[in-house]
Amino acid sequence: MLARGARTAIQLSFARGAHLVVVLIDREMSQVAASVRAAEIEMQLRSSIDDKIRVVIKDRCFENWLIASPEGFTRQRSRYAYPDKIEKAAVPNKADRVADPCRLINSAMSKGQYDKTGDAAKILRVSNLDSLAANSRSFRKFLAVLGDPAYATGSRQP
Repeated sequence: MLARGARTAIQLSFARGAHLVVVLIDREMSQVAASVRAAEIEMQLRSSIDDKIRVVIKDRCFENWLIASPEGFTRQRSRYAYPDKIEKAAVPNKADRVADPCRLINSAMSKGQYDKTGDAAKILRVSNLDSLAANSRSFRKFLAVLGDPAYATGSRQP
């Protein structure tokens, strides 16, 4: 089913000159191990579309990557009055284990609610990629798939 839905977008990417397509999927609440699910989906996509496709499962959702860089919150004190909550939950190498990162982000805010589209871009602008990698194994896996030499031998350890 996923292959059918992704086929056009993937084929367009190759037609526009892509040498590799990386499909990024949220794990959400799936109990299947991210590596197992990614391998299954990747095999399905490669066999039905093209062999130059890789799949990375974000563990659990995009916000887990945001909290992996506490700097993204400490540098915005007017919006996130309690960034230490995020650091305590995500560091060291614990961001992927946070079950509800949106709730954690909301608890660090001085007022209002986390807005996925508006806040995420602002957080990322001031985030630190080294922190993201140090605190999220799924982000390290993403970097490895993209060819980052720091993770050429694996993404298990920061």
